[in-house]
Amino acid sequence: MSFVGSAKTNQAEELLDVPLSKYECLYKNSKGNKIFGYRTKHQFYGTEYTTVITYNEGTYKLQKSTYETKKSRIIDSLEDLQRRLESSKGKERNRSSVEREVAGIILKKYNSVIKYEIIDALEGKKKPQLKFWIDEENEKKCEKTFGKNVLFTDKQKWQTKKIVKTYNSKNLVEDDFKLLNDHLLVPVGPVYHHKDENIRVHVFLAMVGLLFYRYLAWEIKMYGFSMKKLIEKLSEIKIAVVQEKESKKSKIIVEEMDTKQASLFSFLKMEKYLPY
Repeated sequence: MSFVGSAKTNQAEELLDVPLSKYECLYKNSKGNKIFGYRTKHQFYGTEYTTVITYNEGTYKLQKSTYETKKSRIIDSLEDLQRRLESSKGKERNRSSVEREVAGIILKKYNSVIKYEIIDALEGKKKPQLKFWIDEENEKKCEKTFGKNVLFTDKQKWQTKKIVKTYNSKNLVEDDFKLLNDHLLVPVGPVYHHKDENIRVHVFLAMVGLLFYRYLAWEIKMYGFSMKKLIEKLSEIKIAVVQEKESKKSKIIVEEMDTKQASLFSFLKMEKYLPY
């Protein structure tokens, strides 16, 4: 059995120092972002594997922005706590209560970047004091991980692009499991059968349904819809039965659609399935 997996960035920290100038552009993803990769060999769990460090500038910008926003909120909260501790107003505080509040403010993933020290209350004071600072060295290490993924595989002959695309397609597998758990689409459960052969047929039909959904997604790939969005758009297309006032005849019409739905309706030739 072969695999393509991802490792924690701290398992290959030295590879994160490789300059982006040594990365090659592999392809553009569905969002139009360029995916870069640096290929090498590296040991994981005592074995050497083909390793690819990927970089996505779009992900870098998003992670950088998220980091700065959360860091700013943490610092604001720590400064507020600092002011309250320095104030003579308010009730007495002990060291452990301050520790708990600080632990609730600093998110776990920021512990290595935002450091702090609690100083016991001085004589005549009823509250401890708080000092905090940014560990610049650890912050730089953290920033080196933004936009990057560490991938490793035993498929040494595969091209770098194929390795990265294979890993990034894991969301398709995850989506398939979600579809098979969806009660309205192609659910595997509940299984109202007791014989093995009937259960096999039941699962087979669910898988066939899943294949049809995947084929449909492939057919309309130019729209750029995710499977979830595609199903949402199609499920919102409604038909109605209306009766003409004079002739009293009934006819079936398609209710108003948005431009994307109308385009899908036309492209998939769905009008031929209407029961005229």
